[in-house]
Amino acid sequence: MKCPGCQHVISGAGAFCGYCGHKYSAEFQSELSLYLELKADLDKLRSIAKNDFAAGIERLSQKIEKRYGGEGKRAAPAPAKPESFTYSPDKGMLDAAAPNAAETSAPVLTPKEQKLGEESIKQYQAASRPVTPEKDKKAEDLNFETAMGQKWLLIIGVVATVFGVGYFLKYSFDQGWIGPAGRVAMAYAWGAAFLFGGNIFRKRNMETFGLNLAGGGIATLYFATFAAFQMYKLIGQAPAFLLMVMVTALAGLLAVMYDTKWMAVLGLIGGFLTPALLGTGQDSQIALMSYMTILNLGMLGVAFYKKWNLLTVLGFFFTYLLYSGWYSQYYAPEKFWPAIIFLNIFYLIYSIMPFITKFVRKEQVGGGGFAVIIPNSFIAFGYSYYMVKAHFSVEAVGLVSMFYAAVFLFMATHVLRAGKQDTEGFAVLVGKALIFLVVTVPLVFSKNWITVFWSAQALAAIWIGIRLGNRSMSRAALLLFFITACKYFLHDYPSVFCLSGDFRIVPLYGHLFMERWITAVVFFGSLFFAADLARRKGLSVTKNPDSRVHPVIYVAFGFLLFIFLNMETSSFFHDNLPAARFAGISVLWALFSVATIILGFKTASPGLRKTALVLFMATIIKVFIFDMGNISTPYRIISFIMLGLILVGTSFLYHKYKRLLVPAPETQDKGEAKV
Repeated sequence: MKCPGCQHVISGAGAFCGYCGHKYSAEFQSELSLYLELKADLDKLRSIAKNDFAAGIERLSQKIEKRYGGEGKRAAPAPAKPESFTYSPDKGMLDAAAPNAAETSAPVLTPKEQKLGEESIKQYQAASRPVTPEKDKKAEDLNFETAMGQKWLLIIGVVATVFGVGYFLKYSFDQGWIGPAGRVAMAYAWGAAFLFGGNIFRKRNMETFGLNLAGGGIATLYFATFAAFQMYKLIGQAPAFLLMVMVTALAGLLAVMYDTKWMAVLGLIGGFLTPALLGTGQDSQIALMSYMTILNLGMLGVAFYKKWNLLTVLGFFFTYLLYSGWYSQYYAPEKFWPAIIFLNIFYLIYSIMPFITKFVRKEQVGGGGFAVIIPNSFIAFGYSYYMVKAHFSVEAVGLVSMFYAAVFLFMATHVLRAGKQDTEGFAVLVGKALIFLVVTVPLVFSKNWITVFWSAQALAAIWIGIRLGNRSMSRAALLLFFITACKYFLHDYPSVFCLSGDFRIVPLYGHLFMERWITAVVFFGSLFFAADLARRKGLSVTKNPDSRVHPVIYVAFGFLLFIFLNMETSSFFHDNLPAARFAGISVLWALFSVATIILGFKTASPGLRKTALVLFMATIIKVFIFDMGNISTPYRIISFIMLGLILVGTSFLYHKYKRLLVPAPETQDKGEAKV
């Protein structure tokens, strides 16, 4: 069957044509449904044996009888004998042997059923014939010709007509044929004619043609208003602005009525171009921002009602483009409050819009609606940062970031209450809130306290990622841990805690002692709990579920803890027992090795035990080569005795727990016997 509007072959059920958008009547939809059922059954008949054709025909007859049983009386068909039907591939039809009149009676079909059945058989016969490359090429040429004739020629023709109207107005002005008022009136008449003609053609099943004409009408009305104000000065700015707003509203209304997205796009572009086209070079901040707010709300209402995400993306782009143009040309400190208020109104609009379906329709939030969230946050916060910093201070910017975080936490709470199955939307909202909280910390706090809060936030982020099963959140938490570690060791210790190049705290070891150890406890505690949480929950940040991340976190924890203890030990002995400084570091290495090897036995981890043995070897080399010649005799004695006792104790552990390392001979024999 073909679409009544564009004559394309219909390939699936639906209320509208997939090519031209023509809306089918209820009767046509019913016929289409039956046709598709018949076609599907005929396709099945192609793959069954000859003797099954009669059963297939019988099923088709029963479906027709059931579907149109109330439209006319017909004789009930008697079961046909399978062997009385044959199939002739060259004729492409069914040939039935003459049955006994007493055995069967042909079903009486209505003309509608006969027409549908004949059309289905023709479609089946066409599909059964082999398709030649020549026919494929002809079909492709026909599709290209149809697209060129129906779509592109029409679009080019409408554009050419609009240009022609513009050139006519200019030429008539140059020749003095028609006055300015007449020219503008003719332009409005052209626009109205396009709109009227487009509506007429739509009603006559020429949907695409009518819609393109209507779009040309909207463009012509925009141009006529621009000419009346900017070119001929026939009307003032306020009436011209009102007329363009009415044209924009008309475009939105037609887009909803005609169910066409591109009409709404045209109205959106025209609406945002209106301030630029009607500009007089003077700043009208309140009027401009109010107009942009109303335009955004109306456009987003259409986008929500029709589920057109493209309008959201385009509205976001043109909103910040227009705001940036105004900011670069007219912003001044005395315009701070209107600028910051309207900026955050736009920010809230495009932050809430992707989740409006969840809040109002209780629908699942899809990833496709998140396209503007991240750029919206960065652009709005960037402008807020520079304006608030210049008007108040850097610390005051922290209030803005906390406000942004609070907004997203509130939205996340609402999403969670509305439906816990929407983990993607909840994760995005919580992630955005965490981002602004992370940004708030260095704005409000300073020095080592940034490390403290970032450590806690990284632990919270990895917990949320595990609870939601969101790998992106977990990866972001690990990245934040990495950034925090870099800041702690590369910035805090040298710049905040004043660790010198020879590993001592200047001026004394007690300098910022409490701040150092509070920071260390929070940082290493967060890192350890994150590793433990990842181990218990089997966290994986890749698509491979067998690749666990907790060993990496444990290794990082141990390595960074070893560096921290070395810095603190070196600084302590430098101020209190300078001669025992290197001996103390040797003892620290030995004790750290003992702790590692005990943990290795407790967790049955060969990796930890081997790491401890490597550190033992490094300690032995340091004591016998470096300490022997660089430290005084008393501390040299202490270093050797402590190392010796620790090594003997470690050897005792290996003897005591050897069964954990090497199976008993009986166990090996039994295992070999089983094999």
